[in-house]
Amino acid sequence: MEKRIHWQQIGSVVVLGLGQSGSSVVRFFAGENSPLNAECDIRIFDSREHPPGLDDIVDLVGTEYVTTGGWRLEDLLAADLIVVSPGLDARDADIQMARDAGVPIVGDVEIFAQLNQRPVVAVTGSNGKSTVTTLVEQMGQYHGYRWVAAGNIGVPVLDALQQDADAYVLELSSFQLETTRSLKLNAAALLNVSADHLDRYDSEQSYFEAKLNIFNHASVSVLNRQDQQHWPKIVPDSVVTVGVDESVSDYGLVKDDAGIAMTRNGSILARADRFALAGTHNLVNIQAALALAETLGLSPDKGIAAIADFTGLPHRCQVVYEAQGVRWVDDSKATNIGATEAAINGLRPMINGRLILIAGGDGKGAQFTQLLPVLSQVDVLLTIGRDGKKIAELRKGARYCEHLSDAVKTAQQIAEAEDWVVLSPACASLDQFKNFVERGKVFQEHIVRLYERSA
Repeated sequence: MEKRIHWQQIGSVVVLGLGQSGSSVVRFFAGENSPLNAECDIRIFDSREHPPGLDDIVDLVGTEYVTTGGWRLEDLLAADLIVVSPGLDARDADIQMARDAGVPIVGDVEIFAQLNQRPVVAVTGSNGKSTVTTLVEQMGQYHGYRWVAAGNIGVPVLDALQQDADAYVLELSSFQLETTRSLKLNAAALLNVSADHLDRYDSEQSYFEAKLNIFNHASVSVLNRQDQQHWPKIVPDSVVTVGVDESVSDYGLVKDDAGIAMTRNGSILARADRFALAGTHNLVNIQAALALAETLGLSPDKGIAAIADFTGLPHRCQVVYEAQGVRWVDDSKATNIGATEAAINGLRPMINGRLILIAGGDGKGAQFTQLLPVLSQVDVLLTIGRDGKKIAELRKGARYCEHLSDAVKTAQQIAEAEDWVVLSPACASLDQFKNFVERGKVFQEHIVRLYERSA
């Protein structure tokens, strides 16, 4: 376990990076429930000149305690504790030198871990984290429990720590897990691992190893049978598995004349058509959510009743439009290859017509040849953005459209009844959009505009 922080003995804290996480740390340390002594010196540094949240933090602590545009090594070496925002690369030379000098380096999740007294479950993985986190939270709240979702999903953990909660449901990214060592969990889920953030990590292995920190102190581990190559080397004793295959002892799926059904210990829990979420990959997400909720005392039957009508989070494999027998799916959140693989594999069994895929954007250094196997399930490939031509080279007959508006127009012209048009880019959006949210909104706006014109 990470060495316990003796809060009252801390004389100087450095917070590196503002934004949501860093700002929440400053608010927490400056608030009434701060574990620090009143004389503790808190200094905030950000490499950006005008980071998000700057004005609010200056109003809270004063201009003299906030420095933008960077920091000096001596500022870090003089600290008793350094709190690093997840957006900062811990490989930074000054951070490494401070660590080598013995200065503790933590993130907000580690602070939460050392102060929290309530039950916690957590989920990580390359794809599906937000969906599973939201499902668990909704299961609890539907049945009258104060289960609070926090972490990478948008609510900083230190903000959540001050809420009146029965339990916490944390979505944790690899960036957050890099600086987390002592988080005690009722259960931890690793949904899947695929190549991502290779602009931040030296290798896919180092990215995977960061995610494994979620199991450090977990009573139950929830693991995906279709991703066993990314299970911990030493599998814990208490394991619940999920998957798209059959299982007589854990969660699984079966297919019969009536369609697909979800099972637990070999018995049917619910038919797939009971859920509003589309795709077998989302059925696995539901399994993981049920497994986590079980460790908080909620039965699978009650969990299913709570989320049967859940339609999914925006821009995550969400059916957003249907016209002339054509379904349009916004999966703009698919910012890596694994997410697009999951979408195609999950949706293909449900599509009677053609699957028309729109992909492309900023590939973040990914090797697109990994898409080759799953592209065999795609009938028409349209590509966009900076790396769209690279993806188009993978399939004969693919069309490079450059802009999303051109791809939507082309898809609408060729789509026929029972076809599905799926925006699942396998790339980040920053080459042409502010973020994946804007990309998804633009996608939906173009769809509506085209059909309105043709009406």
